[in-house]
Amino acid sequence: MAATGATANTTATATVTYRPIRRSDIDAIVEQFYRTWGVDEPGDPAISRMTSSHFTLHYLEPATRGDIAEGPDGTFMGVTLTRVAGRPTLFDDTADELARIDAELDATPEGAAALARTNAWHALETRMEDDIAINSRCQGELELFLVAPAARGHGVGGTLWRRMLDHFAAEGVERYYLHTDSTCDVGFYDHKGLRRVAERYAKDHADEPAGNGEDVFIYEGGIEA
Repeated sequence: MAATGATANTTATATVTYRPIRRSDIDAIVEQFYRTWGVDEPGDPAISRMTSSHFTLHYLEPATRGDIAEGPDGTFMGVTLTRVAGRPTLFDDTADELARIDAELDATPEGAAALARTNAWHALETRMEDDIAINSRCQGELELFLVAPAARGHGVGGTLWRRMLDHFAAEGVERYYLHTDSTCDVGFYDHKGLRRVAERYAKDHADEPAGNGEDVFIYEGGIEA
């Protein structure tokens, strides 16, 4: 059973605490993003970590809520970053920090190439959204859902998911969506009852590669009254 913590948005079990994101959590999220999805880039090995920083900040910039799961010793165990249309964003300096990372990437030929591939991925996601006009019917988006490997199988992902749905319900969100790809456990979203509303298979777009050959999907779900 969860016990109420120090604030209304903080809960704890015997081993895991769930609380709102702090600015100081970003480095831990970047590190786990790198370990989970980081891609080895040619040239300077620091480029992979910079692209992980870029992705994390890209998802953080529009986010209006962040939920952190941490272990009893403060170890990062998971995060959800969510956006509710019309709500204020989390941190005012995220755009500036993202611009700094992008400038650092753009300073070398290898970094500039990595940034170009990354921006092409973002552009693809935007096109997929526009093709189905999903923002016209969905008030919420799950920007990032990341659970550390050591936390999997211990209910962390499920608890973060339930907290996200509770937050959306409290904010009056009726429908929400998320982007994912074939490097992720997309079966989780099928199990949760979401509907796949857009898909792009790499084999059908050999002339327009995105990422490292992943298939890309958008899932949509509703909030029960």
